[in-house]
Parts: sequence; structure tokens; C-alpha cells
Amino acid sequence: MDNQKIILLTHEYPPKRGGAGVYCEELVHASQKLDIPVEAWVPEYSAESEYVRNIPIKGTQSWFCSYRLFKEIWNNQNLFSSSTLLHFAEPGSLRALVRFAWFIKNLPAFIVTIHGTELIRFCKNPIEKILFKKVLKKAKRIHVLSNFNRIELLKIYPEVKDNVFLHPGAPARNLVSRDICTKSSTGNKVRILCVARIHPRKGQDLVLKTIQNLPKVLKYNIECLFVGPVVNKRFYEKIQKQGTKTGCKVSFLGDLPDNELREIYQSSHIFILPSMPRANSIEGFGFVYLEASSHGLPILAHRIGGVEDAVQDGITGTLTNSQNPTELRDALQHLLENKSLRFKMGKKGKVWAKKHNWESLAEEIYKIKP
Repeated sequence: MDNQKIILLTHEYPPKRGGAGVYCEELVHASQKLDIPVEAWVPEYSAESEYVRNIPIKGTQSWFCSYRLFKEIWNNQNLFSSSTLLHFAEPGSLRALVRFAWFIKNLPAFIVTIHGTELIRFCKNPIEKILFKKVLKKAKRIHVLSNFNRIELLKIYPEVKDNVFLHPGAPARNLVSRDICTKSSTGNKVRILCVARIHPRKGQDLVLKTIQNLPKVLKYNIECLFVGPVVNKRFYEKIQKQGTKTGCKVSFLGDLPDNELREIYQSSHIFILPSMPRANSIEGFGFVYLEASSHGLPILAHRIGGVEDAVQDGITGTLTNSQNPTELRDALQHLLENKSLRFKMGKKGKVWAKKHNWESLAEEIYKIKP
């Protein structure tokens, strides 16, 4: 990669917390550790640094935001050379590419990452679906984070098979456990943790309903914590009321800084995030499951999207049918009644999480020369 310049383009980046933003930040950080010359072009709300450049976009998928990104590319063509590689790393920047790839005749070589929701949203409009296909065929490489995304992508565009490569993500570096010991299984109190933005797709209401349907003797020793920003106020108000009826202590902690969230992970015993199928959204992978596994938490989740690539069913956690809530209740009850199973799954989860790292992804995704 001598003299190669790689520019990662994204419409989502910290401090905004989300899977795509985590992916972009961690990939940039890992690349710098490996001396891979990556510079991130990020929305104006993010902090600028030596390797991060702010551009005048808000970070949405609107036509205006797409136009502003490509205007920025157009205005900075003097920075590009024959060895420049652009990485459209998340849905917002990729959608801008789909809409305006024709805008620059001599666009540098590029690679793209598919997180999942693109396969639904970009293909609803017949014209955008055709443009998406043209972009994928021109891409040097197409990165997918899960086998589910690979299968779904090739159902729509089988002709791009040879350019697709699968490499999962990893836990966010600031949220990985720093405790080398596996979580103790002693004591009767059990803390159940759910980390995600407060939104119907994340299934927080189902978590509360599941707990409410447990035997009273089990609920007496349960504490349930929800961590994450409120992005749907009406849903948040609904589950706040619902929480008062579960029969156990329920707390909503909001969007915590990394150091506080890491401590919450470490003091919890079970992680639950039953993401729900939605018309316009897919759980493409799930970095948060690996974060929880790194802290020795057994996982409860639904078998949807790319979750199966993040959770080993029956080994690091239990995956259940999203259309059968009884399965989730039974799985939770089984974990609550079996400390040894929680310990066993947690121990294997720590090993599983350690197998995932951002450096290996950076080496894999950027090994091609344009």
C-alpha cells in the first residue's frame, strides 16, 4: 500500500452512538495502529483530529445530504491520485454514491460496506435498485459483516458474488471487558441488562413483557437495566409505564459514557436484546452482543438478520424465534434458574469475543490496491 491514500466516507460517527458509527471509528483506529493511511471524512457534529476531517453534512440519507457529500468530493479532487481508494463505509455515504456516482467522471477506485438495511431501503425504488447494482458492479470490493447479509445481497445481485467478502466486526475497544476473570456465579440477585437505542425495533417492550410473565419467585431477585438513547419518545413513555408492572426493579439509565457503560456490563449477569423484524430495517450484525460476551454475559436474542454471526446459539447464548415470545420467556427462566449455565455460556462468550478484532478487518478490507 505504498503511497496509497484511503478515504473513509461516513454519515455516522461518534459521538453519535450506533452500529455504523462504531464500525467506522473502530476501523479508522485499527488502521492507524497498523500504519494503514486512512482518513475519515465525517459529519460536522464529530470531533476533528489528525485522521478525522469534518465535512459540512448533517449525516442523514436525505437527497440534500447526499448532494453535499458529493460536492465535497468534487471540490477536493485535487487530493486524489491514481492510488486513492474511497471507502463508502455505511448506508448514508453509500446512498450518496448510488445517487450521484455519475456526478464525477473520474471517481477514484472505491469499496463499499453493506450493513443490512441498504438491501431493503435501496431496493424499494426500481430506479435506485438499478443504480445500486451499477455501483456494486464497479466496486473493487464489497464488504458484508454477516453471512445473512451476504445471502440476502446475492439473492438480489448474484452477479457481484466474486467481489463480496465476509468479515465480522468486533466489540468497541472502549467497551471490552478489562477483567481477565470470568464473572462469578455466586449470589442470588441477578441483573438483566439491555443496551440499545430505545426504539420498537430493539424489543425493550418484549423484554419487560417476558419478565412480567416469569414466576413471581424468580422476579423477586431480578433487576432489569436499560441503557441507550431515547429515539422514540412515545415508545419510551410506553415502556416506562410497562416497567412499573413487571414485578421487579426496572431502571432506565439513558445513554451512558463508555466508562460507565463498561462498569454496568461488568456488574450484570444476563444480556438480553430481542431485536424485532421491521419493514425497513435489518439487524445486520450486532456489535453489542460481542461487547456483552466480552464481559462474560450469556446472551438472549432473536434469531434474525446477522445476529447468528454475533451469538453462538447454545454456546455463548440462546437464540429464539421472534414470532414465539414463549421461547424467550422459557430461555430467560432457564438461565435464571441455572447459575452454572450462565457461568458456562459467559466463559465461552469471553473466548468468542476475543476472536474478533478490528485489526484483522482493517488488514483484510484494505489489502487491495486500486
